[in-house]
Amino acid sequence: MSNYTKTTNFLVKDGLAAGSPAKLIKGSEFDVEFNAIQTSIATKANLISPAFTGSASAQTLGVSVALNSTGTTTLSGATTLSGSTTLAGTLAGTFTIDGGTF
Repeated sequence: MSNYTKTTNFLVKDGLAAGSPAKLIKGSEFDVEFNAIQTSIATKANLISPAFTGSASAQTLGVSVALNSTGTTTLSGATTLSGSTTLAGTLAGTFTIDGGTF
């Protein structure tokens, strides 16, 4: 994935004297610029249904859960974990994940 970096400063040409050969915009300058734009766009992920390759990494998510005296845990609101989730320690009781009970 590459980011687009402008290669030609076309605006500086506006400040040149009339009739200056450097004031002209050449096809080769456009070609380099449009190739850089094309490469940048072609190597970005689509917003809808992106396809990724390689390994994704994310910051470690720290979750603290307090158990009450009856051994039950209450989470309010929606909690979404995706990918690989590792829980350490002893887990007991009933857990419902995606509609299934474990």
